[in-house]
Amino acid sequence: MKNNFSFPQPKIFNRLLQQRGGYYIIIVLVAMQFFTILLVAPIAALVQGNARLASEQLSSTIIATILLSLISNAILLLLSWRMSRNAFGRLQEWKENGKLSPNDPREKLAWREITSLPWRYGLAVMITSVAIVLIPLILYQAFALRLETDQVIYNVFGGIIGALAIVTTSSIGLERILLPAREILLPDDFETQISGVLGVNILWKLLIFVLALISIGILTLSPLGYREIVEVVQGMEADEALREYQAQSLLLAIGVLALAAGLTAIVARIFAEPFQLLVEIFKKVESGELYQRARVIATDEAGELEVHFNRMIAQLEGLQTSLEQQVAERTAQLSAVNEVGRSVSAILDPDELIVKVVNLITNRFGHYYTAIFLVDATGKWAELKSATGEAGRVLRESRHRLALDSKSMVGTAISQREARIALDVGTEPVRFNNPLLPYTRSEIALPLIAGDRVLGALDVQSSREAAFGPSDIETFQNMANQVAIALENARLFQEINLRLHELQSAQRDYVREAWGSLAKLESLEYGIGEVTAATSENTLQVPLALRDEVIGQINIESAEVWSPEERAWVESVATQAAVALENARLMEANRAQANLDRTVTEITTKIWSVSTVDGILQTAAREIGRALNLSETVIELGVSEKGNDANE
Repeated sequence: MKNNFSFPQPKIFNRLLQQRGGYYIIIVLVAMQFFTILLVAPIAALVQGNARLASEQLSSTIIATILLSLISNAILLLLSWRMSRNAFGRLQEWKENGKLSPNDPREKLAWREITSLPWRYGLAVMITSVAIVLIPLILYQAFALRLETDQVIYNVFGGIIGALAIVTTSSIGLERILLPAREILLPDDFETQISGVLGVNILWKLLIFVLALISIGILTLSPLGYREIVEVVQGMEADEALREYQAQSLLLAIGVLALAAGLTAIVARIFAEPFQLLVEIFKKVESGELYQRARVIATDEAGELEVHFNRMIAQLEGLQTSLEQQVAERTAQLSAVNEVGRSVSAILDPDELIVKVVNLITNRFGHYYTAIFLVDATGKWAELKSATGEAGRVLRESRHRLALDSKSMVGTAISQREARIALDVGTEPVRFNNPLLPYTRSEIALPLIAGDRVLGALDVQSSREAAFGPSDIETFQNMANQVAIALENARLFQEINLRLHELQSAQRDYVREAWGSLAKLESLEYGIGEVTAATSENTLQVPLALRDEVIGQINIESAEVWSPEERAWVESVATQAAVALENARLMEANRAQANLDRTVTEITTKIWSVSTVDGILQTAAREIGRALNLSETVIELGVSEKGNDANE
């Protein structure tokens, strides 16, 4: 069944709090005192009515009750201000500045005061009601007004009923009315929130509430029956006493039930509302709204549950935000690594590649300093090849280098072939402290490994502590491996390019020497047609180029100007002609070499067919002379004497 009871709109309290600040506490306490007196006075008056006081006694009792109540309420207000002065000051600050100053030492005290004020006020109400109102009033009635014993008892019952009703109503009402102030004074720290929740536990609240209702019912109805019995004994008609008893008991029962129903509805609402709000927040959080927070509206276990729930959701939101941030950072890192990989893969100059890498890493990752070291030819030093910033320029100009030992992170990373990381450079024993880099707080050095070779190291430094984590090691190491492979490829490309240039140079020398020798032996020129007096526009000179070496030239003269198409056609023919000439020369050289080899083979065969020295000499002289077309051939045999010049 849905509860139709609803509290006053919070906007009323919020507006009053904004206008009055800390005085809001005093105002609501005064309003609560006035409201409880109006609520309880009729029931207490009915109970005290059993005393059958005379008019003078009744008027004196009312005046005394009002005066004692005013004194009691004034004392309650003073005690309440003393119990909430830190909360009062913080609310005044909020009213004047629109916010609360952080790290205020009054924060925790104000929070404890505002959460404990309802039950402390209720306890003070009970004490002052008994000590300042009830006891002095009873003494006044007994000694000054000289009331009978049963009349005094009726007044005691009425006073106790009023005190119980005021305590219960005040505690429950303040729990709700002080909610806007509690929300203003709620600390940001979860531990302070939990430690400052000082309301009465739910078990004690229920116990006190039930006992108060039972006591009010008993104390309200039991004196009525006693008075009617006394009146019957004193001579009143039984029927008349019974009718009077029925009317009064019915009236009192209705009043007690109305009071109990009102208080029960308020208590049920106060107990149920935190859990209803938590269920609504749970549903929103379940749908993914992790920014939702429960209102801390209770000062008992429900309030602690709200605080713990908010802390749990805050941790989940922080975890989700952290995971999203990590994913974003990881994605950015991978994107940067891919960009570095694409950039370095297109560069074949090692020097240009190194400069590109250090600048890309610094710009894309936002670190303080990036450098690349390469192992020198001796294998004992790591030489700085490129670095960022003014410090990098100075270090390059001074030919900075580090030994491959355990005295620096770069040297250790290269010698041990593994990454070195310093989350706090001030506590890292294995590190070279460079005075040109005073803002370095964390550093990572990664070896540049290509196959089985360590080419050098990539050194990255940050101005933030703990800027590199385990995932950064993997990311930067993958990037370092790409850089190492790119460097190795660039080195191999340069070596191949150098070998190719050497081979091309050797080929050009060979072509130049071969055609130069051929040109000395015979005239290599051919012409057709007649020479005319042509202008430069009508003369076309196209070189015969072979492997970037000019071996001749084609000169063509025409009566008309050469068109670009004709020039291109002649150049194409010249290219093919140069190749054909080279092929023809090679063919002739091969034939000459083949003839020479055949002649040598024939002479060798004839020499081996003779078995005497004279025959071998004669055969050799004869065949050599015949092959070379010589007029005379002489072969002499002799051994030089020991100690003589071998050339004599």
